[in-house]
Amino acid sequence: MSSADMLGDAGQVSGTPTDETTKHLYRVAGLGGVGAFLAWLGQPILVFLVIGPRGDAGGDWSEIESSRYNGAIEVVLFSVIGVGLLFMVLATWRILEHRNPGASVAAGVGYVMGLVAAVSWFLVAAEAFRMFTSIGAAIPEVTDDSRLQASIIHGTFLDITGALLLFVIGYTGWVVMVATAGRRAGVVGMPLAVVLALSALAWVPALAVPFSVPWPLVGFILTMLILGISFLVRSRR
Repeated sequence: MSSADMLGDAGQVSGTPTDETTKHLYRVAGLGGVGAFLAWLGQPILVFLVIGPRGDAGGDWSEIESSRYNGAIEVVLFSVIGVGLLFMVLATWRILEHRNPGASVAAGVGYVMGLVAAVSWFLVAAEAFRMFTSIGAAIPEVTDDSRLQASIIHGTFLDITGALLLFVIGYTGWVVMVATAGRRAGVVGMPLAVVLALSALAWVPALAVPFSVPWPLVGFILTMLILGISFLVRSRR
């Protein structure tokens, strides 16, 4: 495999940035991806340091009261993930438009799905924080039944999971767009396009095995880091 093929589509444009604007966009996209990954990685670490070990799933309101700063941590970090992804998605799209002004409708759909993926993290942030508002604090006044309280809290966790799956669905469409239209425009090279395609295969166990761990989420979180590092490296060439 030639170095030109490693960097991008040699038949159309070299994968190496040709001007300062493109380099800057690669840097913005890279920082967005790496920043989003670090925020995701920092969430469980900070929660553990501030709150300590958590109890078993299905806890009642006393579990929420004992972790009162969890919501503040999560709303900030999940919002940072959303902002980081917006920088990555928007900057990547501007690079693609710069290199291929006549991007297809299908590519545009992938771009919009990337925006949906980014915005979904703001929904995750909102859902994570809602239990720590005055409205959430009224749950003990509504019912003192610990099992019913646990059901309400678990419902919030289900909502958060749904928002995370919205990210996975949107990110799948964006990854496919980057691996195809982005590859043809030289935004990414063949090796990175293959990595993106493989990350989408994480859907297979999730769809084939009911009640399984949502592996696509883990795969796409790692993809953020890989893309971010790759774009930062290319911004310096």
